[in-house]
Amino acid sequence: MKKQEYVAKISQKLNLTKKNVAEVTDAFVEELISSLIEQESVSITNFGTFKKNKTKPYGYFSPVDGSKMYTKGITKISFSMSKDLNNRINKG
Repeated sequence: MKKQEYVAKISQKLNLTKKNVAEVTDAFVEELISSLIEQESVSITNFGTFKKNKTKPYGYFSPVDGSKMYTKGITKISFSMSKDLNNRINKG
């Protein structure tokens, strides 16, 4: 499902304009991103936890010139759902 579809459903459910719902959704996502930049993890009660993980640097062979190249560690975001969300999904 795309963001526009979520905005439409929420606006119908709460009887709000799509513009207002889109602004709140954008603000939520921006706040989540800025919190992840500042912290290692962000927990949302009854939903789950977003956690920042950094991979280790690794080396690989470059076929162009035959040298060995190295990467920097890459930051990835993982999500683990809460027990409540897991139960709700498995019942439905």
